[in-house]
Amino acid sequence: MDLILWRHAEAEVIAPGQDDLQRALTPKGERQARRMAAWLNHRLAASTRVIVSPALRCRQTAEALGREMRIVPSIAPDAPISALIEASRWPKASEPVLICG
Repeated sequence: MDLILWRHAEAEVIAPGQDDLQRALTPKGERQARRMAAWLNHRLAASTRVIVSPALRCRQTAEALGREMRIVPSIAPDAPISALIEASRWPKASEPVLICG
């Protein structure tokens, strides 16, 4: 099983009173996500399962791939590593898994 970890692209600085999960990508982050997605798409198997944190910046980053993705609330920011392992079904998954968080 291949497990790929993809950190979200550049996001806005959190504003006072703003929910961290609602921080969006900056214009630079949008460009970063598109470039990395293009690079990844040439290398990822068609069967790669894409799972994503519910944070807006992570969803926006992963959307650049143009693939089906599953938003997994248990891998929100500050989630324990055990949540990532469980969500990815590591090491027993039969397909490659990409986690965007």
